[in-house]
Amino acid sequence: MTVIAAVEGGGTTFVVAIAELSDLSVIERAEFPTTTPEETLGACAAWLKDKEYAALGVACFGPVDLDKASKSYGHITTTPKPGWQHTDVLAPLRAVRPDAPIMFDTDVNAPALAEWRRGSASATDAGAPPHSSCAYITVGTGIGVGLVVNGKTVHGLMHPEGGHVAVPRHIKDGRFAGSNPRDTFGGLCAENLGCSLALAKRAGLASTSELASLPDDHEVWDIAAHYLGALCANIVLLVSPDRIVLSGGVMKRATLFPKVRAAMQRNLNGYLQLPQLTTQAGVDAYVGPSAWGNNAGLVGALTLAKEALAQARPARRRVESLLGAEIVAPAPSWGAAAIAACAGVAVGWLAARRR
Repeated sequence: MTVIAAVEGGGTTFVVAIAELSDLSVIERAEFPTTTPEETLGACAAWLKDKEYAALGVACFGPVDLDKASKSYGHITTTPKPGWQHTDVLAPLRAVRPDAPIMFDTDVNAPALAEWRRGSASATDAGAPPHSSCAYITVGTGIGVGLVVNGKTVHGLMHPEGGHVAVPRHIKDGRFAGSNPRDTFGGLCAENLGCSLALAKRAGLASTSELASLPDDHEVWDIAAHYLGALCANIVLLVSPDRIVLSGGVMKRATLFPKVRAAMQRNLNGYLQLPQLTTQAGVDAYVGPSAWGNNAGLVGALTLAKEALAQARPARRRVESLLGAEIVAPAPSWGAAAIAACAGVAVGWLAARRR
């Protein structure tokens, strides 16, 4: 049995786990509160130190640096979370098992990759073309958007920060400032007006935990759906994903889903005449919950580990074919750096022999 490991880094909690490669079934897991980087990352590293695993996936809150050529690759950058600015997340986790392949991404891109893989497989099983894209939205104290396009998580300049796109103000919001008036677009963005902090503030609650006590017909849910539906409409128009998945603490309220779908349709205003957007059955399938519920982030991190191992294995086989099995005795798990180094030596050795 091949075992892989994952770290899901959230603003409130870090989750670590080991799982079986074949079906990502979790063998063991632990949670540590997000306090200071030294304490939290130290606890995760100590837990992993006693485990055997072939690859590691790390999905972390951000913003983060995903550019492998950058000196700050693997770092959290300009996060508003106190004490976590410019934190190197990857180094202490990589140091536990330096030879293990590792993949790093955001805590929303990772579940987007998992959801894309699942949706693509389901489409294929149904006799339809496989999906090429997926959008994953998490709604909690913030709003994050992960994107997969053409089978790859979107990086580019940085990574998607879709929770901060502009949305039209709800007619009942008046001068409501939201959770952070200094956010993008002068505060007129989805996260500032639609996150749990904004919903609790709008409803006059002392904390976000009290949102669970509000009835389904409270107007705060209609307002939340307005902003989330506008966000979905923006994503449809800009990215055109095969599916949109919503998760996170706020989306535990199942009655929000039909409201969000309807709000998306109102914002699109019939501009796109596609059955996924115009028919009830189509839109119900197009915008929906994660199959893994609030475990989507951890499944995403495990999916990163699985991808890291899959990418490492062809390189390992290439080294073995170049040098020959009698020359190379492969380690149980080969890190990308080790593979690249061995490949370089192998190519040089073969070139020398051919002279």
